[in-house]
Amino acid sequence: MFKFAPRNVVTRRRNKKAKIIIKNEDDDDDEETEEEDKLRKITREDNHIYFHAEVDRGSVFEMIEHLRTCELDNIVHAHNLCLDEIPIYLHINSFGGSLFDAMTAIDAIQSCKVPVYTVIEGSTASAGTLMSVVGTKRYMRPNAYMLIHQLSAGSWGKMAELEDEFTNNKVLMDKIKNIYREHASIPKKELAEILKHDLWWDFEKCKSYGLVDEEWKRT
Repeated sequence: MFKFAPRNVVTRRRNKKAKIIIKNEDDDDDEETEEEDKLRKITREDNHIYFHAEVDRGSVFEMIEHLRTCELDNIVHAHNLCLDEIPIYLHINSFGGSLFDAMTAIDAIQSCKVPVYTVIEGSTASAGTLMSVVGTKRYMRPNAYMLIHQLSAGSWGKMAELEDEFTNNKVLMDKIKNIYREHASIPKKELAEILKHDLWWDFEKCKSYGLVDEEWKRT
């Protein structure tokens, strides 16, 4: 299991999984799932998509559905209004989640036929930052924060399986570094040190390292 979220979020997820296995009861899990569903909001208003959720298969699939319909609408509107293009604004507020699902989101964002501008809102960490940095333009609200760090993984099995897991982790960690190096301006040696820590960065810090381009002051 590869998770790319702050440690407290990963721990909560692991505990949740262990509780289901040990107690073999669904009541508590249903309560947690319902609470998470209340906090999960992926909506669209015109050419703005709001991704306020953990990065997982369901949330990314829902986001991609909005992305594709918005892409088609924007192409039609741009043609009707004789405009070159109408961008999609993807607002992100997420503590992160699954690395593989973040990669799926990245591919969808980068394959869009119209520009996708990302907007960091509230707090966005880990997998959520990977989604944001690949935007054509990257915005951040003045009171928002970003966190980038190493991936987290849990595994069990035979020695050979654990060795494979270590190799996989290294490959994925290299992929994470490459994304930040390609879409930000963090020096290679400094990036390795930064990723060892869980530190929240404000707009000025993020802009200085090339993680965002401009401050978002609109409503």
